[in-house]
Amino acid sequence: MKIDELDLEIIKYLQDDARMSFRKMGKMLGVPHTTIFTRAERLLSRGVIKKFSAVLHPHELGLQIGYVIIDAPPSESKEIARKVAELDEARKVYRTFDGKILINVIVPERKYHQGMEEFLAKLNGCQMKAYPIIDIVKYENTLHPEILKELIGKR
Repeated sequence: MKIDELDLEIIKYLQDDARMSFRKMGKMLGVPHTTIFTRAERLLSRGVIKKFSAVLHPHELGLQIGYVIIDAPPSESKEIARKVAELDEARKVYRTFDGKILINVIVPERKYHQGMEEFLAKLNGCQMKAYPIIDIVKYENTLHPEILKELIGKR
């Protein structure tokens, strides 16, 4: 199944308000709500949409955000990244072509970054750099509307 302009419009609306009813979205897009339901279910089953959820702001909840970069040998990075991804504190894990593993970490905020230190101890001495975040300048979890427009233009 290809993603078409209607799918991208549905994604746009769901990004803004995942609680919006399919009936209301159908009216706004000029299509039956059953079409919206079918399309959203298809996007979900294909993994384009991972889930419908609230976007939480970790700092506002009293949590510490950080990033860890592991410099792993490229031949071992896939296995190391898989093991890191199993850790609850690792919220996003990426692997680069040259073997680096980038980890978005969220831990309880404790004195002197103890939460981060406890997470780092779980990495069993990997060569790494840790970056605890002290201030969030921008926190966005959606695709920018211009990027969505560009995707529509490529169809």
